Amino acid sequence: MLDFFEMKGVPFTREISSKHLYASACQKEAAARLEYAVKNRQFCLLTGEAGMGKSTAIRTLVHQLDPIHFHYLYICDSSLTPKLFYREVLQNFGIQPAFRSTDVKRQYQSLLLDIYENEKKMLVIIIDEAHHFSDSMLQELRFILNFKEDSMSPLSLIVVGQPSLRNLLKVKQLEAIDQRIQMRYQMSGLTEEETHAYIRHQLKMVETPHEIFSEEAIQAIYNFSQGIPRKINTLCSQSLLDAFIQGNKIVGESHIHRVINEL
Repeated sequence: MLDFFEMKGVPFTREISSKHLYASACQKEAAARLEYAVKNRQFCLLTGEAGMGKSTAIRTLVHQLDPIHFHYLYICDSSLTPKLFYREVLQNFGIQPAFRSTDVKRQYQSLLLDIYENEKKMLVIIIDEAHHFSDSMLQELRFILNFKEDSMSPLSLIVVGQPSLRNLLKVKQLEAIDQRIQMRYQMSGLTEEETHAYIRHQLKMVETPHEIFSEEAIQAIYNFSQGIPRKINTLCSQSLLDAFIQGNKIVGESHIHRVINEL
């Protein structure tokens, strides 16, 4: 199929390198907010529907972190518990977690203070899938951030999840957590104009020498996907395959509708 469309690689894939990602207005703002939160050791909440580009925003952030000044740890576990969280952090730095939970928390605090005060580095902890967390895990965020009687923070904590997470944090028993959030951002889909630009950008990255998607096809993609990048990728990939099977060099509206019917 690549030879058929004269492509030098596979477009519309998650494997695209960070430096070649398409920067929409939403992605640019997410990147700016995340960078600010990290530099100022803040607690940041990043939310968005599935496929909206939260992982892309995190990839962009991690790519920018200078290892001389930062350590980062990414945890993605929908069933994360406080015990598993502390174990993950400690083991990541080669520390055997203690048996008692109070000792484990003491180990965690000592580790982060050592990294910050002695190594002169900052730890960036990114916790994904947080909309699935239990109340006990959400409550624990308060203690994860608590250093020196809450007078300082040696880390930046970024919590990522779907929009339902924002509502979860509004309940009375989690009000203290919600009040601690210093930066929050809700991601949105691409605009119609950005959807056009995104598709052309993806094709440019694989050095396609000519247009492949008709204007009508791109319009149909936007109408169905509503600018959600993951849906755009799926539609484009499947319609390319459909056009290839039929021997068509141009992906037209009919190819898009066939794929939509299959989906």
